[in-house]
Amino acid sequence: MGKKIEFISLHNLSLDVENPRLPISFKKIERSKKSIINWLLEDASIIELMLAIGQNDFFIGEALLVIESREADKYIVVEGNRRLTSLFLLSEPGLAEIHTRKIDKVLQETSFRPTEIPCILFKEKNEILQYLGYRHVTGIKAWSLVAKARYLNSLLENMSESTLTESSRELAKKIGSLSDYVKKLLVSYQVFMVIEEEGFYQIPSLDDTSFHFNYISDSFSKEHIRQFIGVDLNSENPLENLSELNLKELINWFFRKNENNKSQVLGNSEQLKQLNDVLSNKEALQYFREQGSLKQALKYVKQSEDTFHNDISDALQLLKHAQGYIHNVENHYSTDVDVLKEINGLCRVMRDAIQGKDDDWG
Repeated sequence: MGKKIEFISLHNLSLDVENPRLPISFKKIERSKKSIINWLLEDASIIELMLAIGQNDFFIGEALLVIESREADKYIVVEGNRRLTSLFLLSEPGLAEIHTRKIDKVLQETSFRPTEIPCILFKEKNEILQYLGYRHVTGIKAWSLVAKARYLNSLLENMSESTLTESSRELAKKIGSLSDYVKKLLVSYQVFMVIEEEGFYQIPSLDDTSFHFNYISDSFSKEHIRQFIGVDLNSENPLENLSELNLKELINWFFRKNENNKSQVLGNSEQLKQLNDVLSNKEALQYFREQGSLKQALKYVKQSEDTFHNDISDALQLLKHAQGYIHNVENHYSTDVDVLKEINGLCRVMRDAIQGKDDDWG
């Protein structure tokens, strides 16, 4: 980076209120030093950082990246807010509203209280952004998915490229990633902001801290889910035809719990695939809306030949694998023979079904 390390007094350093890791809900409250510290303190690794710094002093190789504040002789820490939080708590443990016993124990077991902190000073925040993008979006210290998306969106707002595709391409170059991945994260975040603007559809206990952002981004890998909510990743305006009613329905499927504290659809790959299949068929979708059973709705979906072929091929490979080491297993479950009988029976039923169809065509 061609920058020299400077030592700055801890009292002259401030947390970055625009830190991408901070939840959107912080917009609704004052982003004070104390509120940010206590939000970051919910991450148990802060205690570990305090212990490491308190026992070994602050490592110069982990210098904070800072820019000048509007206040004289004050600096904003753009990169290193978790380390800065740890330093503040070592110096002012009274800032903590949670984990106070753990912090007291750290103070008793440590002796270092750094006050002059190694920093690298930049003229503008934008100078740090490319480094942050590599380190936290594609690098070894990755942020959460929503923090990555929020960070990329903040970069997008300051870009001059005329189209989303061009902007995604430029951002991808800066952070060492793929443009399609960047574009999907940006569009996912735009959808997330719509959901946030609608108050998370008044779903109990759902807010920006409990929302699983990957449910949205992973859904965008499924053609029929994208079509259902009206998102076109190939468009320069992907949300032009967004169906807010269908988006609301999708988020309710994901997050609204029934009387058994279960949602209709989990965001894992298996259920997203099942939902994608259901959304490809009008009868299946109608049944799912009326009855709420994803598994039962799948019965209305005509599966492809490739899906069936791949499933039975995978099953065959697993059985061959099991056969390969059967003689090395000293004891078997009492139910193993019953399971094998059921597999045999299923194979006969499926074989007869296929041969029956062939006879019908005969």
